[in-house]
Amino acid sequence: MSEPNDDRAPVKTPSAGRPRSGEADRAIAAAALRLLAERGPARVTVEGVAEYSGVAKTTIYRRYRNRRELLHASLRSVADLPEPSPSLPVADRLAVLLEQFREGVESVGLRVVATLFLEAEDPEFAETFRQCVLTPRLELLRRVFRDGVAAGELRPDADYRRVGDMLFGSYFARFAIEGGVDREWARAVVSLAMPLIERTPPGQGGQAP
Repeated sequence: MSEPNDDRAPVKTPSAGRPRSGEADRAIAAAALRLLAERGPARVTVEGVAEYSGVAKTTIYRRYRNRRELLHASLRSVADLPEPSPSLPVADRLAVLLEQFREGVESVGLRVVATLFLEAEDPEFAETFRQCVLTPRLELLRRVFRDGVAAGELRPDADYRRVGDMLFGSYFARFAIEGGVDREWARAVVSLAMPLIERTPPGQGGQAP
């Protein structure tokens, strides 16, 4: 869908040899994330970010044509996390991914998650958050499952989509019930899930269920 016409100046491509200011970029991303956590997605606008960051609106518009691009760039700083090493055991890789998921959600605040359940209030943000934060995390989780199955560590017949739902969903359930999530959450939920998906070695407990 094309963006509506407005009276903004056209976006200019930075000329060669003129590097973008890393300090301004960091200030813009930090201000957008702060707005998300403190005031919710609706306040993440070019005007709001300019006010919070001290970066001129013209400078922000040179980088991002609209709010959607600004949201994408800001959320990437949450989503771009190092992938756990493939040399780690499956349980450790899963725990790392869950802890990264937790840090990502908490860095933008739980009111952001509420927007996903009330999508009609800000569908643009809900879609952007899913694309930038949730989908990449889920794909990494599925990759760990695939690697585990290929290595013979995990059952090939498990419903890994529902296992992923259980792992990530347990964070929101615990927060809703207790108003917070303890620091051992990631390891604890992985330890509960592993017996359901581990492949039983031959001679140890018979056939896998």
